[in-house]
Amino acid sequence: MKKILIYTDAFRGNIIPTLGISEKLHQMGVHVHYMGIPDVTEIISDTSFPSTTIFGDYYPKGSQYIAGKINANIIRSIINGGLDELIYELNPTAIIFTAYNPIEAAAFYLKYKLKTFLLYCHFPIDNDFSKISFTEKIKEWSINMLMDDANLESTNILINFLIDQGYAINSLNDIMAIFENFNNIIPASKDFLTENAIISENDMYVGSCIPEYNIFHLHYDMDKLDSELSEQKKSGKMIIYCSLGSWADQIDKEKAQQITQTLINSFRQESMKDYILNISVGNLFEDYQSHASDTIRIHQWLPQMAMLKHSDMAIIHGGMGGVKECIMNEIPMIVIPLGLDQFENADRIAAHQLGVKIDAYALNDIEITSIINRLQNNTEIKNNLFKMKSSFEKASESDAWTKFNSQTLTTK
Repeated sequence: MKKILIYTDAFRGNIIPTLGISEKLHQMGVHVHYMGIPDVTEIISDTSFPSTTIFGDYYPKGSQYIAGKINANIIRSIINGGLDELIYELNPTAIIFTAYNPIEAAAFYLKYKLKTFLLYCHFPIDNDFSKISFTEKIKEWSINMLMDDANLESTNILINFLIDQGYAINSLNDIMAIFENFNNIIPASKDFLTENAIISENDMYVGSCIPEYNIFHLHYDMDKLDSELSEQKKSGKMIIYCSLGSWADQIDKEKAQQITQTLINSFRQESMKDYILNISVGNLFEDYQSHASDTIRIHQWLPQMAMLKHSDMAIIHGGMGGVKECIMNEIPMIVIPLGLDQFENADRIAAHQLGVKIDAYALNDIEITSIINRLQNNTEIKNNLFKMKSSFEKASESDAWTKFNSQTLTTK
């Protein structure tokens, strides 16, 4: 049986598409094994996939993971053979790294020469894909990381290892050639991009990769929630789902508070009496739970896919995971981006007419109610959502998976 390793960080938005891919690979007869820090393997333990905890000394449970920061101890451990026993025991054919760990992926490839895939859980920020490919973008990002003063120790470890292996290293660009050997997995449809993207033979667009079994729903009483949502539907009111994401208060707490309060004020208006707002406020729950009413349901967390199946519209921040879930449920979106890739996703949603983008600082009660009324019966947006969903479904059934199984995993 073919075996594949998956290495991901602990961000929920990065773990979810790996689970969708793992389900697909399992259906294809591939054995999937996760490895990761304690926070990752604790999450994976709720799935049917085996996992091995690594680097626990460097990232104990509950550690803060800083994007762009390379942990020199991890690079040193990989290069010095800290994973030799695990790799020997599992004898994998390939490994998938989330693309936000490129230096770890490079070190792993140099040490073990395994066929390597980078999984782009969202499209890289500030990139014109008609000019710069995924591979060129990851090179650019990796050079910036290696040149960062905070990462110099990792850079020196990597360079010294390459020199010891007989590589001629004249500049960091010589290290970047490693990424030419990697395959890129994009859990989306290229049609979601607004530009005519460069697609190399190493790029695989594989659809939404939303897992059928969502481990993040395990802590909810789904029967109770389904019953509550069914009652809301019976009321004849339009159901609006809202979530600004689990990281909203950390990305921009002031902006998240402003948006939340504006939304609550909007749904208090008499003109919104025929709507029910189900809003997930995350770590801001204590600040807003007292604002709940019959038409404003305040929750700390909600299972998003379950909510979307019962909702008529969604107000979201524009993270790629939530956007894909709305597309696959054909839910019109009001997108209020807070940071990261959300602004570009919001632009794509507006360009493809899948919903509306709103600037958080321009948000007010009148605009929210006006947009909701405008989207309510917008058949053009509904048609566009259907077309985009079909595009994602086509990507998920594409020849890329056949190639992945029959060719890519055949040899190391």
